[in-house]
Amino acid sequence: MRDTWPQSLWRDTNRRFFFPSPVVDLDADVLIIGAGFTGLWTAHHILELQPGARVVVVDAVQPGFGASGRNGGWCSALLPMELADVADRHGINVARDLQQEMFRTVDSIGQFVAARGIDCGWAKGGSLTVATNNAHGSRLRRQVSDSHAFVGEQDVMWLDRAELESRIRVNGATGAMYTPHCAALNPYRLVDGLVQSLVDRGVRIFGATTAKRYGNGFVELEGESGLVFVTSPNVVVATEAYASRTRPSRRRIAPLYSYVVATEPLPGEVLAEIGWHGRETVSDGRLMVTYAQLTADGRIVFGGRGAPYKFGSDIHSRHDTSNRVHAAIEETMHQLFPAASGVRVSHRWGGPLGVPRDWHAGVYFDATTHAFHAGGYVGDGVALSHLTARVLAHRVTSTSHAILDLPINDHKSRRWEPEPLRWGGINSGLALTKLQDTVEGRSGRESRFLSAVGRLF
Repeated sequence: MRDTWPQSLWRDTNRRFFFPSPVVDLDADVLIIGAGFTGLWTAHHILELQPGARVVVVDAVQPGFGASGRNGGWCSALLPMELADVADRHGINVARDLQQEMFRTVDSIGQFVAARGIDCGWAKGGSLTVATNNAHGSRLRRQVSDSHAFVGEQDVMWLDRAELESRIRVNGATGAMYTPHCAALNPYRLVDGLVQSLVDRGVRIFGATTAKRYGNGFVELEGESGLVFVTSPNVVVATEAYASRTRPSRRRIAPLYSYVVATEPLPGEVLAEIGWHGRETVSDGRLMVTYAQLTADGRIVFGGRGAPYKFGSDIHSRHDTSNRVHAAIEETMHQLFPAASGVRVSHRWGGPLGVPRDWHAGVYFDATTHAFHAGGYVGDGVALSHLTARVLAHRVTSTSHAILDLPINDHKSRRWEPEPLRWGGINSGLALTKLQDTVEGRSGRESRFLSAVGRLF
């Protein structure tokens, strides 16, 4: 099991929990399948509502093995779904409430980190999306303007070149969209601190344990010592991209791979040339997602998407690195930060993130198996998982709260198409996004035609 872990920067800078699998049958008030942020935060919030609850968490590998422990380290108020779409379905006030709750969620996680003294390099410097061509600039300015239907001008704003360069110098940047509602962190250390908090409060956590079957308050687990059984009236499935491995959820989620690199700590002269005084998270205005942060010890962590979807929703450790994709990510990093070109890249890793068919995160109850499900973060899960976990906790404990009125509650995305339609559709959409970025980079103008075609996928 240990050999399958990706050797990311985060794991190399952290102590590691390794939990055994259970050896006897168990009783629990709540059984949570998946020890990523969703599962761990759900356990946390349940104990906040019912301190005496008997909570068991199991993971097929170990806590933080999936996206929670290998992402780019953004704790942001970003949502995978567009607020305008939420407003069309549920009303503008609901969309506003959802975004405000996400703003509060980022701060709630920061308060948790501070209260427990978790050394995860937390720095809430906000987030910059920089424009490096005219197409980026016009699209980002429009996004800033459109966002003010839902949030205040202090929540999303445009920075001109001078204002941007007072924070960070990005090669070719003419300005940036800025929001203060984002923090950079080491996500695996947050997992570590959250696990320690749960263990201290009596939560039983088991690793190397696969849920073979579940339904109607009865779960069959397979661990290193064989089969064990758990009786629990409440089962929570929090496996995100890995849900695609199970038959009931095979078409509920599509796993897409994202890849990341990390440099050695930047020399002082390189940092002085770049700036980056507030440790803001950074992306650029291209449509194919990039993301970057400066770690507490002065490294650039830079990631991106765009790797092809694997036929049949295949997830395997052999996909965790890609020489081609990692080389492209390094090239983009050096384009934006040429001063770092001579700094050695020390870590390369990757992993799958979960994408629902409508790009809409949700919590729902499956009446067939009597299990709760949550996920669909499309890479925005560090903070969004905290919010969905709060919804789960109130659902599991049958306690009322205004948070249950948010549109993530009782949202069940429609299924993805069967193969090979799923493979063709997703990869065509990725190819179109890359083409649009190329066209806009050369012309400096937004490609409205390609945007319209892209919305078909």
